[in-house]
Order: sequence, then C-alpha cells, then structure tokens
Amino acid sequence: MSILQDFFNGEVLPWEHFGSSDDPVFKLYSNKINNMENSLLDGMTEQEQKVFSEYKHLKMVQSNMELERMFLYAFRMGALFALDIYSE
Repeated sequence: MSILQDFFNGEVLPWEHFGSSDDPVFKLYSNKINNMENSLLDGMTEQEQKVFSEYKHLKMVQSNMELERMFLYAFRMGALFALDIYSE
C-alpha cells in the first residue's frame, strides 16, 4: 500500500507521538526542565507564578506556530521532490 493510501485511510497520524520521545537524552532534559520550573515556582509569589505560567503558555503557542510552519514547509518540499521525480 502507498503512503497516500495509508494517509487517505487514516493510518498515517503524524501527531500521534508528538511531544514524547523514548530518547534518554530527551527524557533527561525534560526532567531537568521540570525540576528547574518547580524550583522557580517554589520561590515565587502567587502573582509571579501567574506571570510565569502566562509566559510558558505564550512560548508554547509561539513554538507550536513555528513547528506548524516548518511541518508545512517540509511537506510541500517533499511533495515537490516527488513531483519532480515523477515528471522525468
């Protein structure tokens, strides 16, 4: 079966495993980040915690926008490569 058939039949789910990784280095960094965030939050006032939470949310939204842009660019690039290969 081709990738297009798999995609049409709903068997290709690129977002299914997004945000998680079995890579031990990824897990190490995730744990370090969580520990640092918890340490920061412990020393903050309630108002500072709200500002920090809003900051994290805005950074996540910005990062997701960039990931979407990069995904669409890569998808279009792959499609153009495929069209170029089959046009010859």
